[in-house]
Amino acid sequence: MAHEDANVLEGPESPSGAVDLPERIRRRYLPAREGSTVAFFTDATVTRPAFRDHGRRLSTDRNDPHVVRDLVRIAEHRGWTTIAVRGQTAFRREVWLTGRLAGLEVRGYRPSDRDAEDLARRLDRRGLPDRTPPHEISDAGARSRLQAVETVVRARVVDPAESDRLLSAARARLSGLLDRGAAFDPIQEASRRREPARSRAR
Repeated sequence: MAHEDANVLEGPESPSGAVDLPERIRRRYLPAREGSTVAFFTDATVTRPAFRDHGRRLSTDRNDPHVVRDLVRIAEHRGWTTIAVRGQTAFRREVWLTGRLAGLEVRGYRPSDRDAEDLARRLDRRGLPDRTPPHEISDAGARSRLQAVETVVRARVVDPAESDRLLSAARARLSGLLDRGAAFDPIQEASRRREPARSRAR
C-alpha cells in the first residue's frame, strides 16, 4: 500500500511524467522510486523522505519551512500559478506565506489578520509589492475600498517604497478578510460614508 503523507501541495495540471525539478533542488536530495511516485531523501542514512513527488501532487509528513520552500520552488518551476494545500495547519500556513511571497495563488488556507500582517512585513523586508492574485480581491466592494485607499495613499505619500508598503498591507488585510468570508457591499459602503455627513447637517 502506498504511503500517504499528511501534508499535500497540489498543482493545477499534470506534468509530462518525468520528475521536473529545479537543478539546485535536484542536487540537494537523493531520489528513490516508489512505484509511480519518487521519494526525495536529504541523505542516504535517513528512512523518511523529505517529500514525495506524485506528478501534479507534492506531499510530505513534515512542517519544515525549508521543505515547504523547496515545494513552492518546484511549483514555480513547473509553472503552477495556483496551488491547493491540505494537511496540518502549520504546513498550510507556511505554504500560504511562502507561496504568496512567490506570487502564487494559494487555496486551502484562510489567513488570520496576523498572517496578513506577517505577509505584508515579509514583503516589505524584501522590497516586494504585494502580488495579490486578482480573485482574492474579486469582491466589488473590497475593490472599491482598495481603490479609495490607493487614491489617498498615492496622493499623500511621496515616498514610493512607503506607498507600496502601505498598499501591500491593505491588500493583504482585505485578502485575509475575504478569505474568512467577509463581504463589502459597495452601495452599503457608500451610504455609510454619507451617513455622518447627514448627521452633522442636523
